[in-house]
Amino acid sequence: RNNSEIHWDLVCIQRAEFGGGTISFDGEVIRKDGLFVPADLQALNPDRLG
Repeated sequence: RNNSEIHWDLVCIQRAEFGGGTISFDGEVIRKDGLFVPADLQALNPDRLG
């Protein structure tokens, strides 16, 4: 349970038309230009969510 009085959502548009971007963890690229890269996360990409 979160008892904090402050809630802060950060949004980062990384799609190519907005300049793209990359998120990496421990040297592994997780997201590139707004799409998940690892096979086990690709189901989270917009074209797969329906």
